[in-house]
Amino acid sequence: MALLEVVPGLTYTSCSQVFERWLMPVYQAGFRWTGSRADSQDLTARVFSSVAERLQLPGSVHLVDGVVRDLTVEAVARHWLDRYGVPQVRCADVSVTEARTGFEALTDGLTAEMRLLVVLRFLRRRSPEAIGAQLRISPGDARRRILAALARVAQRIGLAPGAGELRQVGQLSDYVEDVVARRRPVRFEVDPEAWPVMVAAGHVQAAIAGNDLPVKGFIRSLERQLDQRARTALVTGSRIWCA
Repeated sequence: MALLEVVPGLTYTSCSQVFERWLMPVYQAGFRWTGSRADSQDLTARVFSSVAERLQLPGSVHLVDGVVRDLTVEAVARHWLDRYGVPQVRCADVSVTEARTGFEALTDGLTAEMRLLVVLRFLRRRSPEAIGAQLRISPGDARRRILAALARVAQRIGLAPGAGELRQVGQLSDYVEDVVARRRPVRFEVDPEAWPVMVAAGHVQAAIAGNDLPVKGFIRSLERQLDQRARTALVTGSRIWCA
């Protein structure tokens, strides 16, 4: 019903309608698959820039929605390839409009210790050193166990576990630290078996209430950019027609 109210007659007539319908799904998909506000903003801006360039409106809801989904999948894959050297991100791995998965659902089925580790690391935002002291294990052991818990979460969201043993424990732990601290993670070349763990960290971070909501400043900035693109395209088209 909401979709029919936004797009009467099942037709988009302007980019603003597409933006209103798809801003939140695209941004939240970007956050789930990157774990970072800065990266999800970049991904969302890239998607809507491509939408403005490629779409010819008016257009049917069915066709336009398909284009936006494809562009979002493409942007997620490009993020992992360009910034982490991960080539195996498949369209089947990325869902743009899936229902938001809650923290409880992601951690359901984990062992009691694994769930405690995820809660302490992501919800309580405690360091591996503090977690290790609480559980009476070494910080290095705490890091490895946290990554093992995230590997199990990755399986719950449908990602196959890596074929080998995790070798990038230090870099993965730093990545999780950046995600928890809400910083843009440091780039590095990712081993194939490490990627599901990184995606799981993003999904857990996104499942915490409020984390995957775009800030108003970003929304206004993106709206202005798209409006300026629309104005420029209209002026350019008019000049070509007059000539």
